[in-house]
Amino acid sequence: MISPESFTRRTVKVTSLVCAHVSLDVWYYQPAGNGPYPVVIAGPGLTVTKDAGLAAFGEHWAQDAGWASLILDYRGFGDSEGEPRNVADFESHLQDYQSVIFWARSRPQDFVADKIVVMGSATSGLQVAELVVNDSALAGGMAHCPMLDAKATITSASPNLRLLFWAGVDYARKRLGLSPIFIRAVGEPGELAFMNSPSSLPGFTSMFAQGSTPFSDAPNLIAPRFVIDALGISPGLRLKDIRCPMLVVMAEEDDLIPASLTRSIVDSADGRVQLVVVPCGHFEVMKGGKGFEANLTAQVKFLRGLMDIYAASDS
Repeated sequence: MISPESFTRRTVKVTSLVCAHVSLDVWYYQPAGNGPYPVVIAGPGLTVTKDAGLAAFGEHWAQDAGWASLILDYRGFGDSEGEPRNVADFESHLQDYQSVIFWARSRPQDFVADKIVVMGSATSGLQVAELVVNDSALAGGMAHCPMLDAKATITSASPNLRLLFWAGVDYARKRLGLSPIFIRAVGEPGELAFMNSPSSLPGFTSMFAQGSTPFSDAPNLIAPRFVIDALGISPGLRLKDIRCPMLVVMAEEDDLIPASLTRSIVDSADGRVQLVVVPCGHFEVMKGGKGFEANLTAQVKFLRGLMDIYAASDS
């Protein structure tokens, strides 16, 4: 049960570090009590916006763990500025995380600079893995149903020749400086779409139903160049080098990101990553799904545990 007195939410505009004329639209969840606060910085998954299911996490992080959160829309998505629209790109999404991290660190009156945790959902697990490997000042990382090795995830699926064809065409256009082409991001099994597993369309429909825009009215577009770009993105293979704790919540019945791949990556991290396995599907870790409570409990426990570590080190 969420108590409206346990937090407030407002929208803040964060200037992109790489595009000074572009503002990111960010929800700021502020817990009850006086700051500065530890803070979770979270980004959505592929082609998703913060309005599609992330509010429930910001509310519970504030109420149950006492952590503030900054939940962003990427450039070109949702309520954030930026052109072109609907082009998913690992590097630009990573830069958007870094812009919000910089913004938080520059406000010591609001946030504790050495108590920042980055959080990702599905493909934004790639950005979280990259950040915890390279930003030694972070306090931790969290990700549910994360993609940690994009190359291995994509090559583990049966080849989709239509998708690969359009990915190649769009990637060539990118190299030539031409505008992107688009296909559906999400579709029914057998349709030409980046995500067309049995759970994909029902899962996106459920997530977007939690926000103000139903999925039927969402753009549902992706530039298929992402497929080619992703073949060079595998930050999860370096998680053995992280210097901060990390939590991975894995859906045991995930039909988008193989559970065996996630296990293998966590196992190779030499004990630096905590794995929580939830018996549910990919989208069922979200509010309304059978794995939501277990996912949320693991995240809140992780955040509380970090505060216990800090309290012990300060005493």
